Amino acid sequence: MNTSRGPDSMTPDLRLPIVSLADVVDFIWRRLSTILLTCSITLGIAFLYLINAAPTFTADAQIIVDTKAAPGDTASVSTIVESQIEIIKSEGIARTVIGKLGLAEEDPEFARRDGLVRSMIKSVSGLFGWSRPETEFSATRHALESFQRKLSAKRVGLTYIIKISFVSADPVRAAQILNTVAETYVAAQLNAKYNSSLRSEKWVKDRTNELSSQASAAKNALANYRKNNVADSAKPVDPGTAPSQLTTKTQDELRELEAAAESTTRTYENFLRVLRYMEAQQQSSPALEAHLLAEATPPLRASSPKVGIVLGLSVVGGVLLGIAIGILRDLSVRGFRTGGQVCREHQMACIAVIPRVKSGGVWRKLTTAFPGPAEKMAMNLASVESPAASMRNRLVSIAMPSTDGDRLSKRRLSNSASRSRSIIRGDSPIWTITDAPQSRFTDSFLEMKLAIDSMSRNGKRNQAIGITSTQPHEGKSTVAAALALLIAHAGARVVLVDCNLRNQSLSDELAPGAAFGILDIMTGTVSVPETTWIDSASQMAFLPVGNNSRPIHASNLLASDKLAKLFQTLRETYEYVIVDLPPVAPFADARAMARSLDSFILVVEWGRTDIAVVERALKACSDIDEIMLGVALNKADMKSVKRYEQRP
Repeated sequence: MNTSRGPDSMTPDLRLPIVSLADVVDFIWRRLSTILLTCSITLGIAFLYLINAAPTFTADAQIIVDTKAAPGDTASVSTIVESQIEIIKSEGIARTVIGKLGLAEEDPEFARRDGLVRSMIKSVSGLFGWSRPETEFSATRHALESFQRKLSAKRVGLTYIIKISFVSADPVRAAQILNTVAETYVAAQLNAKYNSSLRSEKWVKDRTNELSSQASAAKNALANYRKNNVADSAKPVDPGTAPSQLTTKTQDELRELEAAAESTTRTYENFLRVLRYMEAQQQSSPALEAHLLAEATPPLRASSPKVGIVLGLSVVGGVLLGIAIGILRDLSVRGFRTGGQVCREHQMACIAVIPRVKSGGVWRKLTTAFPGPAEKMAMNLASVESPAASMRNRLVSIAMPSTDGDRLSKRRLSNSASRSRSIIRGDSPIWTITDAPQSRFTDSFLEMKLAIDSMSRNGKRNQAIGITSTQPHEGKSTVAAALALLIAHAGARVVLVDCNLRNQSLSDELAPGAAFGILDIMTGTVSVPETTWIDSASQMAFLPVGNNSRPIHASNLLASDKLAKLFQTLRETYEYVIVDLPPVAPFADARAMARSLDSFILVVEWGRTDIAVVERALKACSDIDEIMLGVALNKADMKSVKRYEQRP
């Protein structure tokens, strides 16, 4: 029986990880509210940022570098251009501009402003004498760091052009500072070249003077040698004198002196020409290797924050965050989401998906504020049979006069005897059955009743049905009461029995203060009619637990022959016996009642009860597996259920 499929068992379910486009679309549709919420939050944060963020302006200028003197290969040219970029961003240029414009003292954009945390730290440090006083150097250093963060320079493609930019809160100030940077760089290049020329000229001049002295000394040495070593010293030595007139040694020494004098004189003349050329160059304007190609102008629009980029990133971030949250929620929740998932995991039918219904608060407020009058009003209302109930009873008696006449007579007698034991109508969700008969909540219990009637075991109809759950607080008592109430409103004779001896919440809800219950019936203290409570509107009967002391061994009592005989008596009186049982995971009470019941329905809280817990509970209850009708998913979020169901 556990392999049968209910009305909702064929519904497929989303599985993670996402493996197809259909799964992606289904996931987004299911988590659309989460994604929209995160997008709204990120967009709100983005708007707050745009409102409060101070706009900044970026001024641009271009400098062209002359690399004609550089080697022709690309690597050398790139090295020269990158070197000039580093010079522009150097600390020397920054210091000069800061000093020239007085940024460290006058401009608040570059002055050091301590935040709240830093101010507190400085105050505490000052108390202990740890802080150092603010000096001019520290203020300049802070302005220098701020300046270098705002200044940027980069090469334009593979050209000799360098684009420099400066960011400031004032567009005019940004252009002024950037033009000053460009002028300072060009002036620095000019000064560097001029100073280099001066140093070169000085060295050449010193070398020329030195060579002049050496040339004069060489000429004098040559003249003295000729004077002292020529035979005819009275006559001037003729350079054309035949070598035969001189000795070999004298000739060699003379040649050496002549060569030295000639070489020194030639070198001196070369340096003299270079010196004259450099002096002529110095008198004219020096050729610059870099100059300003396009000066900076005040920008018209703020460069930051960029509205489009901020809003676009916020939307993308919101979508990604929503998707991440949705995936985490799908991975973290191990509960059942659809009937198809129940069928796949445990080969068990899902006979109903019951939506979550909020309890009404008006009745609870009345009973809390006026407990006495409210209870009396409930008793009076319960003692009056509604026209609909009267008409339903007549229809039932007409429809089944031959087979159920004796039972109907017993029912009327028991009803008249139990006028004083009327079920109290509170704010429980079970009354949605009567208050909203066209609701999805009522339809789910109609599906459950149809499943009960359509499933039989060995040709025997399901008459005594136990309602249990895996864990406490899954709503099984509400399901049992609502199912019994719907069956009663359909015109059938039904009794709701509270067999949860460990927690009589259902008895406290429907029959508060009941003096007797099933425990008293089993001991023979009272009879069934003396213990039965009746809902006058639907004629639903209810057997509470009673207020007597609880048994020590509840499982043994529920497995006893006395309880089996009691249920046999109830079968003879009522068409349906709906039993509220303890959960199967912590207790064995439900298994103990297996021989007294025809079938079980397992209530599982939608999306919360762990699948592994359900699996362990079903393995522990393998002895009742054959009479398990199926699973009822309770407290379902129907909007999410629709999103989890794949569309055709």
